Amino acid sequence: MEQLNTPNLLGTANTAAILGVSTKTLRRYRDLEGGFLIQDKDWFFGAYDNSPIRWDLERCKKSLATRRKGFSKYADFQFAKKIIDEQKK
Repeated sequence: MEQLNTPNLLGTANTAAILGVSTKTLRRYRDLEGGFLIQDKDWFFGAYDNSPIRWDLERCKKSLATRRKGFSKYADFQFAKKIIDEQKK
């Protein structure tokens, strides 16, 4: 049987906890706040004004990983190691 590709939608508190960020930070990452998470793709408004926001956990993980990719401590360490090795020569 074919499995449907349905997103795993979670509330703000659960999504923030899984991603390791605060709820305020997660909200700031929305495109409405100038962030990189896109409405109706990464996050969704509820049906009513007082409905909670829902987040597509997998898309948020991918977006956050892509966003952090250039700021890896490991990459910084490798760059620093290369500079030190060149100075030793």
